[in-house]
Amino acid sequence: MRLSDSGRITFNAILSLAFLAAVIFASYKIIPVYVKDYQLDDYVQNQTPFWLTEHASADGIRKNVVAKAQDLSLPLAPEEVTVDANTNRVTVNIDYHVPVDLKVYTLPLHFTHSSANTAIQ
Repeated sequence: MRLSDSGRITFNAILSLAFLAAVIFASYKIIPVYVKDYQLDDYVQNQTPFWLTEHASADGIRKNVVAKAQDLSLPLAPEEVTVDANTNRVTVNIDYHVPVDLKVYTLPLHFTHSSANTAIQ
């Protein structure tokens, strides 16, 4: 902040502080969503080999993914998770949106993930 000759804060300094506050607020709202999304993707990537060895059903896998998303407070609906599970391969695809309320604008964040694992033959 630069003080004018009379000791008052200039208009540019006020605008700079307002911009900085807006960036900090947006970061505060957006970054946790990306962290939660990363945690969901990490969960799916790490669990896919186990789902293959356990011969889990597609509905069971879908329920596990949706339950993990709910634990992370992500708005993931069961129809946004597609699972192809058979004896040799498990594929999980996730495609969802998270609306982030920034008070003056709702930012729609779109996330897609895919995880596949094939049995060793």
